[in-house]
Amino acid sequence: MSELKTEEEQIEAFKAWWKKNGTTLVIVIAVAAAGYFGWQAWKTNQENHLSEASALYQNLVEAAANLEDENNQKTVSYIAQQLSENYSDTGYAMFGQLFLARVDVEQGNYDAAIAALKLAATQTEDASFVAIANLRIARLLLQQGNYQAAMDHAQQVTQAEYLAQQQEVIGDIFLQQNMRDEARTAYEKASEALGTGVNHPLLDIKLQDLVKG
Repeated sequence: MSELKTEEEQIEAFKAWWKKNGTTLVIVIAVAAAGYFGWQAWKTNQENHLSEASALYQNLVEAAANLEDENNQKTVSYIAQQLSENYSDTGYAMFGQLFLARVDVEQGNYDAAIAALKLAATQTEDASFVAIANLRIARLLLQQGNYQAAMDHAQQVTQAEYLAQQQEVIGDIFLQQNMRDEARTAYEKASEALGTGVNHPLLDIKLQDLVKG
């Protein structure tokens, strides 16, 4: 009899507890379930988002294989814009801008190419990529005769692995302004940065021309 009473007391105690805490428990479970399924939905959405960006980028790469074709140039430009507008949170947007810059250079649109490279540089925290973008921008500005801006971008490159490229660009900037001594010094630094056993025929020619001069 005492055991029955204990069970009845337990049941009554549970009912009382449920009456007091049942609603809160249901809410907690519902919130937890919503959070879990919400996370799963978000994860799936992100995976689909990345997959879509990847597919677009693959189409861009295929079109970029032959940029002499005007239709391919248009395709690259269109996809690069789509990646930038709708998938800027993926690395594909950044690389899309690189290809877009190539199209712009092919068309002689240096200003547009520079803008694309600058946008690409803002879409990444990869220091190596930013260095490459700055070197390409510097070369395009040099083509335009904008020497100071070209020098500013070249000097933003501080990574040791890009020292040779940076100094060669700086040498080119000096040479275009007929500053031969400064150009030779920069080319010599570029050659030293390459190290022994590394061939760079064009850089060698630039140095030889200056020595002869």
